[in-house]
Amino acid sequence: MKISSQVDRAEPKTHSRLPFLDGLRALAALWVVLGHCHLFAYGWNSHQSIWTKAINALLYLHLGVVVFLVLSGFCLALPVLRNQNRLSAGVLGFFKARATRILPPYFAILCLILLINFFIPLGAWGRHPIGLTPTISWEILAVNFSLMQDFYPQFNAINGPFWSIATEWHLYFFFPLLVFFLRKFGALIAFALSCILASAIVWIASHPPQFVSNLQMTIMTPSYFLYLFVFGMFAAWLAFGEGYLQRRRQQWLILLPLFAATLVWFVSLMNTYAIKDAASATRFAEQAQTIDIVFAVLVSIGLVWLAGRAPHSMARRLLESKALTKIGHFSYSLYLVHIPVLAITNHLIEEMHLPTNLMHLHFAILVVVGTGFSIVFANIFCKIFETGLWWRWISGVKK
Repeated sequence: MKISSQVDRAEPKTHSRLPFLDGLRALAALWVVLGHCHLFAYGWNSHQSIWTKAINALLYLHLGVVVFLVLSGFCLALPVLRNQNRLSAGVLGFFKARATRILPPYFAILCLILLINFFIPLGAWGRHPIGLTPTISWEILAVNFSLMQDFYPQFNAINGPFWSIATEWHLYFFFPLLVFFLRKFGALIAFALSCILASAIVWIASHPPQFVSNLQMTIMTPSYFLYLFVFGMFAAWLAFGEGYLQRRRQQWLILLPLFAATLVWFVSLMNTYAIKDAASATRFAEQAQTIDIVFAVLVSIGLVWLAGRAPHSMARRLLESKALTKIGHFSYSLYLVHIPVLAITNHLIEEMHLPTNLMHLHFAILVVVGTGFSIVFANIFCKIFETGLWWRWISGVKK
């Protein structure tokens, strides 16, 4: 993900709305979009100038996906906590709701990309071979239409961000089991069992059976994303689970030292594996599991903290600004559509044949024009495919 803005927005009865979640979705989506702008313009090269050093943060756009996954677990757990640790619509209802929200936008942009690619091959416009491709094999089509990119990542060659949609989709299949743990054993034991389950999945993924290797498959890559999902769910319980008001002050006696220690660890990791060029980006990717899990702990504790802030607090007001919450509502669509829009914008910029010393101008145009059009298109796309307008058109229902 989602990764996705399609997660349920139902909250516990003590909170009718948590708009700061939309603000966080917006920031995560923009981190990914602007990160891709940076990669189109500069590649994996970092900046040393005092004026441009700050944009090195865009090189770590992968962490925006981590935020999406934690948010997904957090938001999906909220209605469960409100309903006495049960799925309000049952297992089938849960999957129907997830499929209705995720699949129409996904298949719509997949078909749109393939349609455009049929008339104008987009391969030359992509940043690298795993982006848009001029030739589409049947294996690529089969994997993308079945959302199996996390089992066959070598065929994720239509739209790069699709890998995380596939991973999040498969994480949903664990959710009813995690809810069962919560209802049967309580939050603390459920958290321990969920982490054990995640560890088992990660171990199996790193030690696949022979038939999996023979089929050139992987197992839910990256499998450790299940940890991120679990952390988000547990953060929701800490923030709004049964008895949260009574334990709120005491739990910070643990959470504050944990946050401080984790922050030191995260800063150390980011300093040790800082991205400076393509080679260091590869080294960073090799440590992604540790970095992502550590960052997910920080995000989870941050969600608990934000949930306890008053709506008029500065942090909440910033995240709940009209611009951010608006983008947050269609952040899933923005995540899906931004690569094709940026690729086309980048191609047009390259046609201008700017001097190599004007890379900053290249980046600025991508940010202003590419991101701007991505946001506008994503908003329209969301109204049609995320809100169900497509289905009302087909069925003839006007409301």
